[in-house]
Amino acid sequence: MAINPVAAGGFASAAATYARIRPAYARPAVGAIADLARSMAPGGRVLDVAAGTGILTGQLARLGLRIIAVEPLEEMVRHLRRAVPGAPTVRAVAETLPVVDHSVGLCTVAQAFHWFEQPAALAELWRVLEPGAALALIWNARDESEPWVAALTDLVEQRTGGRPYDDHRERPWARVVADSGGFSPLDSSSYPNPVPTDVEGVLDRLRSTSFVAALPEVSRDDLVADARMLLVDDFGLSGTFAYPHDTMLHICRTLV
Repeated sequence: MAINPVAAGGFASAAATYARIRPAYARPAVGAIADLARSMAPGGRVLDVAAGTGILTGQLARLGLRIIAVEPLEEMVRHLRRAVPGAPTVRAVAETLPVVDHSVGLCTVAQAFHWFEQPAALAELWRVLEPGAALALIWNARDESEPWVAALTDLVEQRTGGRPYDDHRERPWARVVADSGGFSPLDSSSYPNPVPTDVEGVLDRLRSTSFVAALPEVSRDDLVADARMLLVDDFGLSGTFAYPHDTMLHICRTLV
């Protein structure tokens, strides 16, 4: 199955920026996944699907888990291998996993499930998971109750035509998972995850966004320049400040 062209083009061109600027997930959320892994797959395999540059892969590996990373884009894999050199990597998409049936104790998907063909991906994840095993979906979500974050989002969507996917805070993922018929109801938690940054950090985060990175260079540069004016002139941001995020964690188990 083909990768979404916006994701493929944007993340391939922005892989280095993504690896450098994207935040880690809140420690309590990662700890919850690690505890789940130890209970569901003691000594067994944990599959990190659409692992990207290895942000979650590395956090889990540093807690002593045995992680296999699945990522289709070579540009992302190069950064993943540098960041987590001990983790085996497999080039594949979520909808077609080169994994034996019912052989994995836990699958994780970080900042990526919204890009999948969800019915096909959920069927494939169910296939590779052991009976009663777990699936963990995790996102770092910007807190748009902060005025400058909301204004930046509005600017980006106006200039890009909007996201080429359904936002994970808008799509009823609980219903999507339930409709697959293969998983228990989602158990959802939220963890504050403020990220120390500065204006340049926010702009780099913007550049790492797939559909921004996929813009023509002139359009992208104009957007970044206008975003800088918004942050500095309209909101007076300077020095180091918090980029407010919440780490959203959703867990379910396979039904047998």
